[in-house]
Amino acid sequence: MKNIKNCIQKQFSILNINVHKFNYANIALIIIATIISSIALLTDNYQTVIASKIIGLAIVPYVSLCIMLIAGSWNDVMHSSIGCVVLIVLCLAVSCLIGFVNQMAQWKTEPTHEMLYRAEFKFENIWLELLMSAVAGVGIYYAIIKTSTIALIGLILAISIIPPLCNAGLFWGMHISEMIRKTENDNNHKNKYIDYGKNSFVIFASNITGMFFGFMAAFVGSCVF
Repeated sequence: MKNIKNCIQKQFSILNINVHKFNYANIALIIIATIISSIALLTDNYQTVIASKIIGLAIVPYVSLCIMLIAGSWNDVMHSSIGCVVLIVLCLAVSCLIGFVNQMAQWKTEPTHEMLYRAEFKFENIWLELLMSAVAGVGIYYAIIKTSTIALIGLILAISIIPPLCNAGLFWGMHISEMIRKTENDNNHKNKYIDYGKNSFVIFASNITGMFFGFMAAFVGSCVF
């Protein structure tokens, strides 16, 4: 068995080069990706929704948090945690505003196919989502270790972060608009927007959770075995 402590420090020195950086450039990219993803969801543009997964580099703060937790760099754990929270708040706030404005202006009054695809999530499939994202998390670890940008991009595409967050915000913004406008839609119709938003958020949470544990398992496993 390897010297686990020394191995983790060595792995940390490799992974710590650029991955954990979360700055104003990342925040700007997240906002841009959120706007693009939200509009793509509202216009049923599948290709642009996929592209928004890469633009935001949304995986960065979560990978950073994994690295800091395992390496025991507690001074940086808080910084990485803040980055994760900032990502969630920004995505939800911007997409919620877009959903609200859209519904008030009556541009897209009904959810599109892309929105419903992420909203009608079946909870019995959550284990498959967790498994897929966990495997992707293992892949992300090795892609970073081997500095394989192409592999990393492919794995980022497999993990859905910004689109489901934007979808949740859009539906919640639509719900707020419906409540303010006091439309004639029945309560079941309005409450469905809330449920759709919750379902989308579950997709985001399951993808992040699976990736988190998959990455950590690969990190620790490489030093234990």
